[in-house]
Amino acid sequence: MQYIYARTSTKEQNVQQQIDYLESKYKADDVFSDQQSGKTIDRPSFNKLLSTVKSGDTIICQDLSRLARDTQSLLSFVEDMTNKNVAIQIDDLGSTDITSATGKMVLTTLAAVATMQREQMIEKQQIGILRAKAEGKFKGKQQSQKTIDACIKALGYVEKGLSKEAAAKAAGVGKATLYRYIKEVDLAV
Repeated sequence: MQYIYARTSTKEQNVQQQIDYLESKYKADDVFSDQQSGKTIDRPSFNKLLSTVKSGDTIICQDLSRLARDTQSLLSFVEDMTNKNVAIQIDDLGSTDITSATGKMVLTTLAAVATMQREQMIEKQQIGILRAKAEGKFKGKQQSQKTIDACIKALGYVEKGLSKEAAAKAAGVGKATLYRYIKEVDLAV
């Protein structure tokens, strides 16, 4: 059996493009797709795929990064599939089976590069955040209006005598969020 696996990092991205592309090149018995970060391999459809494949099956994926984003997870996954006698073809690598000896060598090198790129992206992001903080421009993640409204409601409960913890719970907001809101608006409650 041949299975296609496609993944995008967010629900806003179009996973169907990957599926259509792979289905135009390969005959697949079933298609599995996720719209979730590759930081973890614990994804619903990916887990279903893993429980479906059997010895002699093939998993087809467009790109290594669609399987996993970190070297250790990717290599562990490939080792598991190798032990199950399941081939993994990567389209962007000329349909190379990364469970073969040559494929594993290519895989190890490319997985390390992908990990390096992800870590560099995070480092650059941190540098930008530090610079923005130094310039007084960084405000962090902004609270939604729904959260702000819940915090205001919680403060109303505090004024009526509830503790901040109880007020936060009653308003449906986390106590840490309420404390952060109080600090941000500089309220001496």
